Amino acid sequence: MPRLSNSVRIGAASILLLSLLHIFFWAILALALRTGSPVEYPFNYLALMAWALSVVGIAGLIIAIGIFRARNWARIAAIALAALAAFFCALGIAAPLFLVYGFMLSTGFGIEIPGKNDLLRLVVVYSLILIIAVWWIFLFSSRKVAEQFSTNSAADVPLSSGKLSCPPPIALLAWLMIASGALSAISWPLLLGKIPAMLFTHIFAAKASHWIWGVNTLLFLVCGIGLLKLQRWSYSATIALHVFWLVSLFVSQICPLYNRYISLCLSTLSAPNSYFSLGMNRFPQWVSAILTAIPTALLIAGLFYYRRSFLQAVNDSQM
Repeated sequence: MPRLSNSVRIGAASILLLSLLHIFFWAILALALRTGSPVEYPFNYLALMAWALSVVGIAGLIIAIGIFRARNWARIAAIALAALAAFFCALGIAAPLFLVYGFMLSTGFGIEIPGKNDLLRLVVVYSLILIIAVWWIFLFSSRKVAEQFSTNSAADVPLSSGKLSCPPPIALLAWLMIASGALSAISWPLLLGKIPAMLFTHIFAAKASHWIWGVNTLLFLVCGIGLLKLQRWSYSATIALHVFWLVSLFVSQICPLYNRYISLCLSTLSAPNSYFSLGMNRFPQWVSAILTAIPTALLIAGLFYYRRSFLQAVNDSQM
């Protein structure tokens, strides 16, 4: 057994425990939804989505085992897992607070939303998991922890291969892109396969939208794998892909047709338009466009910042 610090072992054990809880929670929910949900859309897909989320938890088990075995890929994967967990926990915190303080406590689907106290308890649970996820990021990205994995990583890779790993920040982005592509594929029957695409103020028909969403999912997967494989073309392609969606989304959100597009999406998903009137219409379109653009803009800035490190790793791997 490799010599790892107590903090690393505790971190790996927490990933293992929370992954098991994740698997069992969604599996039990899937069994309950299978017998208790209506057969019409979107309820007929809820059990399938719950099973898919349960299976995703197996990745956490694999990562935890890899950390216990001091595999460097597991350390990097743990950072990616922590970033995903932090992102979804942030959404899990924002949604209940938005329901409590912004929306009426009614979905319009015939589903009763829990009361204010139950929603606040949910916020507490997500907040605790968010704190743990942030701790994972700082723990597994620290230099002292990375040194514990470097010896074993060097032993795993033959000296004659000359292969170097992708810089950790770029590897994190690569895994996020792969996870995004995988989630897009999983959600196809429930979401992407139903809503139209809007690019640069133009709303596309269903058939064209299927091609747009499908190609975008494939590009995310290919670029993510290319980054991990230290392919030079993948870096420029990743920047171009994110710039394309940043500009397209920003231009679309400030155009007069965007409200019509949102209403069309809600209508396609059989969701009441009252959601839109209760939420997004409270803010000017340019405010929503800027707030939506900030995360992607920061990501693109980070890509330009780490470009030299990535290209250096590419050059070193070819020597």
